[in-house]
Amino acid sequence: MLVQWLALGAWAVSWLTSDGGGEHSMPPLGHDLRVYWTVSWLTTHLGAMSAFHPETLDAAQLQFFPAYTELGHWLYPPTFQWLIQPLSWLPYSWTYAIYVTVSVVLFALAVMQWRRWAGWPWLVVMAFPGLWVAVLVGQNSIMTLLLMTVALSQSGARPLLAGVCAGLLVIKPQFAVLLPLWWLCGKQWRALGAMVLTGGVCCVLTLLWGGWALWEAFFAAVATFNAEVVQQGAGDIWHAMPTVFAMARLQGATLPAAYVLYGLVAVPSVLFTAWLWVRQAPLPLRVAAAVIATLLVQPYLLYYELAWLIVPLLCLATSIDPAPSGSRHPAASRRPWGWLENLLLIVAWALPLQAYLAVLWTPMGQWGVWILPALMLLIVVRACRWTHPRLT
Repeated sequence: MLVQWLALGAWAVSWLTSDGGGEHSMPPLGHDLRVYWTVSWLTTHLGAMSAFHPETLDAAQLQFFPAYTELGHWLYPPTFQWLIQPLSWLPYSWTYAIYVTVSVVLFALAVMQWRRWAGWPWLVVMAFPGLWVAVLVGQNSIMTLLLMTVALSQSGARPLLAGVCAGLLVIKPQFAVLLPLWWLCGKQWRALGAMVLTGGVCCVLTLLWGGWALWEAFFAAVATFNAEVVQQGAGDIWHAMPTVFAMARLQGATLPAAYVLYGLVAVPSVLFTAWLWVRQAPLPLRVAAAVIATLLVQPYLLYYELAWLIVPLLCLATSIDPAPSGSRHPAASRRPWGWLENLLLIVAWALPLQAYLAVLWTPMGQWGVWILPALMLLIVVRACRWTHPRLT
């Protein structure tokens, strides 16, 4: 964690001491947050639709951040665009400082319960590279991590809270598509109802705010981005995607073949997770499987979303009771192959940093293509131990 802080601090000092106006100045921290900030300014001064005009967005980014010529896209729904309007009320440096503080607090809230159950020290949890990669990039991964963690962890005890958090995932709806399936399988009717109501209200409010034309512009932008960037790899995007789909395309697979390979991993993961919710498996197994399955079903997933891995790692470190009895599992280190499980968890803990470095040095490759399915296989093994306690 100290190394990560020093790197962030060095970049921040270099940026703050540069003039910020020349093309050779230090680019700002949070290069995705700068897109949010720019869209906030455009929405306030030129109207919400201006964010979906590439020429206007590009010109504004170059105006506000001339040192950063790698321009970002705007692909978020109106629900998120409405939410980020206050960002440009402050200068970007202040916005970024507040963003970092809020992200760290949200991360601590997201992991608090599972950290206590897993028995991990706070230092190990807060040093998780996924947090600092997300902060460096300026992404909303920590916000969605909190919403998903509360939705999955509290659907039984506090279904209304869980449903509201799930409904708020309309800011990044691709991560919420499987929640109704898990809750249907687990008969979590109140959580499901609260999710539908919350998501519906958010969408209606943004319709009243921006009109249907804004939603049409969003759908058109996503379709264009999917056709040109995700499927064809424009901008070397595949090197930043720890997915089976991206790996297949990088290896020369045709588009249909890449989707088939992606489906061979995603579909079994979804079916297995649904089975866990039907069986009312222990909460750590259900939450870990649901998070990993959600990541695996995304053909388009960028490295900063691996911040979500902290929750499955904590779940896998939490003891569970076998189905027939109340005795605890023996420690993983005393099981055959326990060392291999521990090694996998260690590698997964460091995975977000590796994924970020693989963007900077592409020959390294995205290890998440293999680590995410391996984590799902580990959850399968733990589920077998739960249903058959004599398996060690």
